[in-house]
Amino acid sequence: MKDKKKDTKIKNTVDEEVKEIEGSPKKEKHTKNTFNTVEVIVIMVITALFGSLIGSAVTYFRDNGGIRVHNKDLKELISTYDDVVDDYYGEIDSDELLESGIKGMINYLNDPYSSYLDSDASEEFNEKLEGEYIGLGAEISKTKEGTILVRNVYSGTPAGKSGLKKDDIIYKAEDKDVTELTLDEVTEIIKGGNVGTKVNISVKRGEEDLTIEFSRGIIDITSVTGEVIEKDKQKIGYIKIDIFAKNSSEQFEKVVEDLQDQGVSYLVIDVRNNNGGYLTTVKSIAELFLNKKDIVFIVKDKNTEEEQLASKNKPITLPTAVLINGGSASASEILAAALNENIGSELVGLKTYGKGTVQKTKTLSSGSTIKYTIQEWLTPSGKSIEKEGISPTIEVELSEKYYNDPTLENDDQLQSAINALLEKNK
Repeated sequence: MKDKKKDTKIKNTVDEEVKEIEGSPKKEKHTKNTFNTVEVIVIMVITALFGSLIGSAVTYFRDNGGIRVHNKDLKELISTYDDVVDDYYGEIDSDELLESGIKGMINYLNDPYSSYLDSDASEEFNEKLEGEYIGLGAEISKTKEGTILVRNVYSGTPAGKSGLKKDDIIYKAEDKDVTELTLDEVTEIIKGGNVGTKVNISVKRGEEDLTIEFSRGIIDITSVTGEVIEKDKQKIGYIKIDIFAKNSSEQFEKVVEDLQDQGVSYLVIDVRNNNGGYLTTVKSIAELFLNKKDIVFIVKDKNTEEEQLASKNKPITLPTAVLINGGSASASEILAAALNENIGSELVGLKTYGKGTVQKTKTLSSGSTIKYTIQEWLTPSGKSIEKEGISPTIEVELSEKYYNDPTLENDDQLQSAINALLEKNK
């Protein structure tokens, strides 16, 4: 894994868990894989049989210590696996062989949104979606000089309460010299353990050497932030949603409440470069702006279509605009379409990514995760956006000035959304 700025954190995963999620395809971290002949054979067998197994009712039970299977194709697959594990002349790691077979099934689908994630990638993926992790609440990075530097310490966390400070230099963790280790190796030492377990680190602070002990705790990831922008004697609430994690709707409501307490008259919701998250989360956020029984989105599988209806009577009545771009995908597109088609919110920026499918994930006992497509979603009017995206009602490119100095004042898309709200509601 590459060294990169990374929080000291850990996420416990259950042996098996099924979630309904969505998100745009990502370039996932890969390790170089090499397969021997038997692994290739098993992958070929699994992928060849996968299509015939879909939708089949498979019954199996233990018989004299083995497994008898009522599906002929699956029985042959298991028999092949047993034969090569027992008889292949070279050494075989049966767990890795099984993982290779699972990868083969997912690769067979040839779907950009269906994927296999190893345990490291699964941990990072799950942390973002769950919106929390077990750790210290400090952000560290490795400098050009090779030192492990504390970049940030979050208040109210174990790190914040312990007295760790920004710009401290970590040179030991659990009494082990970390000066020659990679950032990932240092992180692994610090983050290991469950809630309440102890860890100590030694830091250099100026000329002073300190050893600090922590108790690991649950750290919330902030995915929704807000601030007030004043223009033409009006107050506009600007809300940025980074991901639709499990706790994002709760954070969103708190941010809106704070902004309303400060007297805002308008809202701009920014989902640029937000590639998705939980369907339940985006539904909870969208229905805050809709009337009860308004359609938030429609889910469609092979046989049925089901309308997802708002369950509240729009507690938020402020005029609202949504910022979008090519990195806005999936749940971001659901929110944009729901607010545009139901209450006429302006969509400002550039055309969205165009991801109109829903994925399910399953965490395997190994800690790895498989993710595969199960449904298509449609906008409230019944429109599919798959590979098409959603066009803005006000198209705006970001200027060179913004890229050179990315401030809110120089954000052409944000300022256009504010101007549209003020003009529309004179």
